[in-house]
Amino acid sequence: MISKLTKVFFAFLIFLFSCTTYAQSHYPGMFLLSFTDKDQSPYSITNPQQYLSRRAIERRVKAGIEITKQDFPVNPFYVDSLKYYDAQVSFSSRWLNAVLIRMDDSLKMQALLQVSFVDSIQYMAPVKNKKSVRPSKQHAKTVNTTMQEPVDVINYGASYRQLDLIGLIPLHKLQYLGEGIQIAVLDNGFQRLDKMEVFNHLFDNGQLLGTKEIVNPKGNVFTAGNHGTDVMTTMAAYAEGVLVGSAPAASYWLIHTEDNDYEYPIEEFNWAVGAEFADSAGVDIITSSLIYTTFDDSRFNHSHAELDGQTALISRAAQIATEKGILVFNSAGNYANKAWGKIGFPADAKDVMAVGAVNIEGKYAPFSSVGYTADARIKPNVVAVGEGAKSVSTVTGGLISINGTSFSNPTIAGAAAILLQANPEASMADVRSAIELSATQSANPDSLLGYGIPNFYLAHIILNNGEIPNLQNGNGFTLMPNPFLDDLYLLYNSVDSQGVEIQLYDINGKLIFETAFAESQIGVNLFKIDQASSLTQGMYVFVLHINGQKFTRKLIRK
Repeated sequence: MISKLTKVFFAFLIFLFSCTTYAQSHYPGMFLLSFTDKDQSPYSITNPQQYLSRRAIERRVKAGIEITKQDFPVNPFYVDSLKYYDAQVSFSSRWLNAVLIRMDDSLKMQALLQVSFVDSIQYMAPVKNKKSVRPSKQHAKTVNTTMQEPVDVINYGASYRQLDLIGLIPLHKLQYLGEGIQIAVLDNGFQRLDKMEVFNHLFDNGQLLGTKEIVNPKGNVFTAGNHGTDVMTTMAAYAEGVLVGSAPAASYWLIHTEDNDYEYPIEEFNWAVGAEFADSAGVDIITSSLIYTTFDDSRFNHSHAELDGQTALISRAAQIATEKGILVFNSAGNYANKAWGKIGFPADAKDVMAVGAVNIEGKYAPFSSVGYTADARIKPNVVAVGEGAKSVSTVTGGLISINGTSFSNPTIAGAAAILLQANPEASMADVRSAIELSATQSANPDSLLGYGIPNFYLAHIILNNGEIPNLQNGNGFTLMPNPFLDDLYLLYNSVDSQGVEIQLYDINGKLIFETAFAESQIGVNLFKIDQASSLTQGMYVFVLHINGQKFTRKLIRK
């Protein structure tokens, strides 16, 4: 039987250990305080307008997502009570039921740990020295967006090849440029974005919905880091003949979550706060080119074993965002030739689309982080141009080439906005699936490219067609559109990997051209017939030779 004296001694040891642990946390410090519950909350499920925008509520209704206590803000009574322990509260997290606090006194921290509604307290970062900051400019908040003029043909300038590689240009030609889709960009700042000509349309058309400064609440996102500006060039830029992003007509929220002064777990919490803000604003897409693996204080480093999508705070927050009906995209990371090697956090989250990098030829970029996750899931999901991606300098305004999955990721996120605009009734799960099914390695994904390079025009077709013509079932192939005016595509499904030859004859049986494609992949195949643009108006006979079989279709050029 344990004596009362022994119990007191063990209790003292536990207290001493706790004091030592928090002393090692370098007071004053920033801490994440988690609450036990949301009991006796002043918020209710029946009145979500208290804490969610109309657009956020509509997104949940459309997707059949219930509003739950997880959506409630933290209990304000609990938050107010913290001041009695000299806890200085900054941001809170609905999803994590937690607040970020500054604590200067280890003894008051120990008292705080004894409060009944306090579940746990986790060290996040040291307190930084204060810096002078300028207030952020106010910008238009309207959500009705449009390009200044509809365009039939865009002069993409340096962007053409990186957008053509992912099959996005045919959707642009159909006038899908992202209008009406809201994208939140979480990054390290957007330095000089408000002064660059390639972004003038965002301000002129009210496409910049607003900014959110989380790292420095009284700061200005346009004077912080420039990484977010580079990210935006691949997605939102619009300067014909120079650079055009993947979604130039989408609407954007710019959110500063990455601290440029140090690397600490607090940045994962900042990310969660940014994602929750984006959710409450009603965005459709979150894109983040931020990755966390190791920190300035090695005690907080992640391990490969944690790449399960459920362990890291940022990964849990990212997964919750997807469960609220948001498409979330995150760069895979640039660690393949570094000690870490693998994807980082939150790219490991189950329903987050992790994006790796290839060069303009579609070849694996040697820096692009590899999979798989700790629980053997396919990551990255897809890839796009991230080696030699085209951008515009924040200093000179001239064209530059940039490297990193940071830039392949927003290209894909913007392309997803186009897909959402073209398919407004599609679920987010269907959109994710269509993107993967359209990719070059959909039948044989690997740890380098995941499902491969997506084709967004094919993804659009997949979302609109219950059945793709199957060679093995005798359905052959389809030509689309037919009749066609400019671009012509060959579409079919195959269970084999095999060579493809095509021939085109005029109505009198004269051979107009013939060509052989590279070996087709297993699954859905979409080929653009470049020679078709030179045809004159009239009727033709298109012949497909594949694996000893011959298929024929009539074709009309308008």
